[in-house]
Amino acid sequence: MIPGAGGAAAAGFLLMVLAAFIGALLLLWWGWRLWNERRGTPRPPLRLWQWGLAIVLSVLPISTALSLAQWALHDFMRERKMAQQDRLKHFTLRQALPWGEITLPAGSHAQRELLEGDERLRGDASDLRSLTDIRFAQAVTWGEVSVNAMSLSGRQLLLELDRPHRFAAPAQAQDCPAGFTAQFNALKEPVLLADVPYPVYEARPLNMADWVFDSCYQTQPIAVRYWRDGELVWAKAPDYGYEE
Repeated sequence: MIPGAGGAAAAGFLLMVLAAFIGALLLLWWGWRLWNERRGTPRPPLRLWQWGLAIVLSVLPISTALSLAQWALHDFMRERKMAQQDRLKHFTLRQALPWGEITLPAGSHAQRELLEGDERLRGDASDLRSLTDIRFAQAVTWGEVSVNAMSLSGRQLLLELDRPHRFAAPAQAQDCPAGFTAQFNALKEPVLLADVPYPVYEARPLNMADWVFDSCYQTQPIAVRYWRDGELVWAKAPDYGYEE
């Protein structure tokens, strides 16, 4: 916890309680004067010092109400912006899209990074330069490898295998069952698109010449979210028949 944060929060809460109390008293007082006036028994006009006191006492309730309204508006705008960003980050391909040596099927669920201050996306599902994860609508074939999902992170490519495959690694060949994750390393230095607040690398179209197999292992399926009925949900992975 930040030193003094608890005390500041307590002081802010007490100020809001005091502002609410003073505001309620002022409203009751003005309401009482108005009620008497409507009854035909108006109260004596306020003196100058009474006007001054009422104005001074109203400063705290009014300023507190304005601050609360400003905070509420700020939270609303921030949540709205986050929702818009989520709409751009998580999308579903409406039509098949060639991407290097594979074709991304229509209906595939994808995720990408948003670049700071970049308005290029605006719902454009064909711009995959900052793609990070994708779960295919049906298995795609890359060379002789059948894949259900893919994850990119600059120098590393992860493929979720749809069928067993035997890879020839530099050290020794490796048999990888269906559902295992095959890891590849980039042969070319990735292009940095942004570095705010962490590096975002360009997701180049998938070509065998750019990657070398490293290893495969059993792990959780590649997690991808997508929009369904206005809600972000997790795309379901196939049942590979082994325990997680």
